[in-house]
Amino acid sequence: MEQELSRRTLLFGHSGLTGQDDVIRPPWALTPEDFAKKCTGCGECVSACPEKILKIDTHNLAKVDFSQGECTFCRDCVASCRDGALVMLDPETPWLLDISIEGKCLAMKGVECRACDDQCEPRAIRFKLTPAAVAMPQLNEQECTGCGACISVCPSEAIVLKPAIQKEGE
Repeated sequence: MEQELSRRTLLFGHSGLTGQDDVIRPPWALTPEDFAKKCTGCGECVSACPEKILKIDTHNLAKVDFSQGECTFCRDCVASCRDGALVMLDPETPWLLDISIEGKCLAMKGVECRACDDQCEPRAIRFKLTPAAVAMPQLNEQECTGCGACISVCPSEAIVLKPAIQKEGE
């Protein structure tokens, strides 16, 4: 069965075709294909974001840039979106993101650092104390809200947030 793609989705929005798999769209964004069809790049969500973490990308679509700070889930972006690209279907689930801590983490290299632990309010990142060794980060993916507070404070850029890969039937 062939899937029909709109011209805009084909050119800009279908992640499998554009290499946009790791782009994080604003909270409560529609599926990547539907978001690409609805988002006009007007910038209203960018202007409404008090944390200044939303930007318009090269495909003229809104995206999140956690290097500037964290998402507080204030919902201002959703309220400002007149195009219907941001819709709060489930107030408790703004997005589905996967988090990981890569090997370039300073603690994993034997250097004491707990910057991410200090910023992680839901306590998804904790450090396990080990006698006579540097404490190692322990990640609880289920506790992670995807706020991104840990991203900008990580001196080695070891923390990665990306859209979760949805399995058939989910």
